[in-house]
Amino acid sequence: MADKQMTSLEEKLSELEKLTVQLEEGKLPIDEAIAVYSRGMELAVSCKQSLDSLSQRIQIAKKNAQEAISLENFEPNGSNSDL
Repeated sequence: MADKQMTSLEEKLSELEKLTVQLEEGKLPIDEAIAVYSRGMELAVSCKQSLDSLSQRIQIAKKNAQEAISLENFEPNGSNSDL
């Protein structure tokens, strides 16, 4: 799922870059420029949501790893091997 989400994010970013180039060239008729700008804003919001989701997954994975490390260092007799 992460690969699919990342591919989708990469595709969105690529499209957003192309739209940005079109707007920066300044050759589009105003109606088309507005449509391109609107599509770019939709993509920007979607990319932010994807990045937020990926960031949340990273935070969860980090927390799980820290908990696993803490459990490994815990000895049932109450002593800690690091002390």
